[in-house]
Amino acid sequence: MKKLPEKLFIIFLFAVTSTALFSFFIPINKISLKLVAKSLHQGKSVSANAMVYYQTAGGILVTHFISPTESVVITNSKGEMKIHNVKDNTVVQSQALDFSSENSFIYYFLSGKTQDMGLKNMGFILKDTKFESNMTVTTWIPGNDVSSVINKAELVFENYKPIFMSFSDNKGRTVQKIFFTKYEKIGDFNIPMNITEFQYIQNDSIITKRSYSEPKLNDEVGNTYLNYKIPDNAKVVK
Repeated sequence: MKKLPEKLFIIFLFAVTSTALFSFFIPINKISLKLVAKSLHQGKSVSANAMVYYQTAGGILVTHFISPTESVVITNSKGEMKIHNVKDNTVVQSQALDFSSENSFIYYFLSGKTQDMGLKNMGFILKDTKFESNMTVTTWIPGNDVSSVINKAELVFENYKPIFMSFSDNKGRTVQKIFFTKYEKIGDFNIPMNITEFQYIQNDSIITKRSYSEPKLNDEVGNTYLNYKIPDNAKVVK
């Protein structure tokens, strides 16, 4: 099968990889996770292997991609992002709230904000709550002051843990589905080790599965990549 462009995949994958960690019971200062990701679109696939590192001080998130191309993605809570291609010694720089280390699923799980998964921060309002057996289904709509193509969001919990999330446009079409599975206890928090996402584009879709493993906390986490410095002679790519 053909492969997707590596740079586009890394940016797309990164969009859901940020984290900011705060624990009420056991303080989490640093965390690392092994990541294996696979994406499929129009019969083309790409896989990536990486290590994810995060420290609460400064909200620094570093993703070290080992394959398909070695690169280091660095961002912070302000959304300041740098991507260093190690082999070519080039760097791409950008800044946007979407890249913030506080704007992703890991942030919401490890900061104890799973009750809305960031929907409130996006300006969504809780419209309805239904209880079905051991599941809770919540429906959210954008507030009056929110300009968004998303008309409705659904967030489903099972035994108080998020297991499903979806977004629909103003025509009632589902544009994104996210499944959270294989929960594991990390510190004082339950974190999904598998996240499968479906993004629907016209008559096609992009399917991405992210599998996390080998979590390490605090003193177990090395500082090599948390202190990563991009070489001064790296060429800036615009």
